[in-house]
Amino acid sequence: MGIQGFNAGESRTVKAGISVSLTGQFQVQGRQALAGLQAWAEYVNQRGGLRLGCGMATRPVSVVHYDDASRASTAKQATTRLILDDRVALLFGPYSAFLTDAATQVAEEHGQVLWNQGGASEQVYQHGYHWVVGVLTPATEYLTGLLPLVREATPEATTLAVVRVSAGEFPQAVSDGVTQLAGVLGFRTALQLEYPPATTDFSGVLDAVAQARPDVLVAVGRIHHDLALAQQLAARRLPLTVAAVVAAPIRQFRDALGAEAEGFLGPSQWEESVSCPVDYGPAPQEVLARLSRANHPSIEHAGDHAVDYPMAQAFAAGLVAQRCAEDSGSLEQAALRHAASGLEMTTFYGRFKIDPETGRQAGRSVTLVQWQRGRKVVVWPPEQRQGSLQCPWRG
Repeated sequence: MGIQGFNAGESRTVKAGISVSLTGQFQVQGRQALAGLQAWAEYVNQRGGLRLGCGMATRPVSVVHYDDASRASTAKQATTRLILDDRVALLFGPYSAFLTDAATQVAEEHGQVLWNQGGASEQVYQHGYHWVVGVLTPATEYLTGLLPLVREATPEATTLAVVRVSAGEFPQAVSDGVTQLAGVLGFRTALQLEYPPATTDFSGVLDAVAQARPDVLVAVGRIHHDLALAQQLAARRLPLTVAAVVAAPIRQFRDALGAEAEGFLGPSQWEESVSCPVDYGPAPQEVLARLSRANHPSIEHAGDHAVDYPMAQAFAAGLVAQRCAEDSGSLEQAALRHAASGLEMTTFYGRFKIDPETGRQAGRSVTLVQWQRGRKVVVWPPEQRQGSLQCPWRG
């Protein structure tokens, strides 16, 4: 557990709490998310604190966190502790879909808004929950631009293969989004294949892909699945037009594959090279400078001090909660949720607008990036494009 900035006993302090993975399979992204939330609190406090209502004095923000060890049961315990023991005013969700779902169940039971900065699965918005507010583009929309991009760049491409891990809401949501659009756009799905979560050898999966001979391959699993599959796929050099791997945009992917990352494509919620007009919060350059600082205690042992998307989306979630508190002039949970329902704004992270009933994010879309000559290049949407789609594996 850690508290940043101010004494937790101060009655004026606004407590922000988060269940975060400091250990387990999501520890890199969890540490980054915590660093992003702490950077947001630092930003607020350096500007004098959180202002609740016109003419009212500002109040400092502190961050309380507990390690959920990348386990759903522990995320529930941590979230309960934050609500009941720490009485946090602003509750942020953990990284990953299944941990977010666990934390949201607790938040719903206690009537506490959960600012969902780390779970993109659709399922959390399909339970009829009232208290969740989504910041991320939902998983079903992660690859909505992929097939239009392929059709634009290579009209002769007509077949699709989708391989995914058999467990988890997120992989299924991403896969379903692609296969549903394939039929609309006239692509034939030549292969849909699931593999067990314990898979490390993907030779059988790649044999099936080779036999199907698709133009487009989509792969989605946990991060370690995506890395292993991509490494083995790169060694096989199958004659694909496009290989889309959901984890491709993260820094771990480039670190694991090195030069073999060339040509891989994937969806990104945020890229530091893409900027947009901002009507609330700091400019992208200021956010990047804050997130680039290497002295965040949450990431000093994570092996990666560079800015990655979990840091950015946590900072963005802080801005959303801050704006709702300022607009409502209150930290009362119903007032915060009501403010979120009607909020439309653009931060460094992009446009924010939710479906007022479900809390599902409806205002923004992801970009598609491709590794080209050692750097990420935005290839979709057209208005943000930094380069054209490359097809280095096509036979």
